[in-house]
Amino acid sequence: MGRLDWQNNSLRLLAVFLALVMWIYVSNEQNPVREKILNVTLEHTGPAQNYIITGGLPESVRVRVQGNRNDLANLAPDDFRAIVNLPEDKTGDVLLPVQVSSPSNLRVAQVSPEEVTVGLDRLVERQIAVAVSLKGTPAQNYSALAPTFSPETVIVWGPSRIVNNISQASAVINIQDASSDVTMNVPLNTGAPNVTVSPATVQVVVPIVNAVASKNIPVAPQTTGSVAVGFRVIKSAGDPATVQIYGPVEVISNISEIRTEPVDIQGSDKNVTKEVGLLTPTGVTSIQPVRVKVLVEISKLDETLPSPGGDSGDTAKPEP
Repeated sequence: MGRLDWQNNSLRLLAVFLALVMWIYVSNEQNPVREKILNVTLEHTGPAQNYIITGGLPESVRVRVQGNRNDLANLAPDDFRAIVNLPEDKTGDVLLPVQVSSPSNLRVAQVSPEEVTVGLDRLVERQIAVAVSLKGTPAQNYSALAPTFSPETVIVWGPSRIVNNISQASAVINIQDASSDVTMNVPLNTGAPNVTVSPATVQVVVPIVNAVASKNIPVAPQTTGSVAVGFRVIKSAGDPATVQIYGPVEVISNISEIRTEPVDIQGSDKNVTKEVGLLTPTGVTSIQPVRVKVLVEISKLDETLPSPGGDSGDTAKPEP
């Protein structure tokens, strides 16, 4: 009797198993497992306060998902979530996994890419100088003087690796065909991405003056250092002694001399001759010539100066 019950139970289990196999077979025939690929928007956490993403994060990832035909029929990218968790207080390029969540009746078979390299940097601010340059040329017979502008410094804010390499904020003002002063608010540019400049503009004033004027003025030699002990400088002179300067009347009318670059006489015990450049005053457009020879006459302290109008080879004797 017990053997008969075991045989009956075995038959029942076999029947159930066969029914289950048949159901799976019929279900797969009528609603087979399929795949679908979707582009899912990539999200991220953070970054932490005072940090910024500098690159490497794609807008979306490709997700290959498996499921039966009915489950995949109305599937949309919004049914998934792809996210990258950014670490706290890290900078540089960081390799991070992409985490994808999906409806429970589906299987995520592949995510491409599975990992992304994200650039992270700390946000900093820094004060830098403003530099203004001119574009174009004024009208005929006019000249532009050096521009004045405000503010002279601005604050830049952005990723440290970029901000720390910025030396100045540049502004360009157009003075083409100008015959009067040009005043304009000009945008500032650092030439770097992901950087904010505050303020974003600079007010520039470019004086435009009549440029047809010239003037002959004396050369004023400049020296630096001290001669040897027991010696003195008798005189210094330029060759030529005068030069021609060109520029706006308003500028050159106030110039009485033009100085040379300093001539080093440190420790000298004899005459020094050197060719040097001239220091161009602000607003002067041209100097002719641009370089002069400077002669510095040096003598011993017990020697006297030649008498005026006398032979330069004679030495005057002191009176008793």
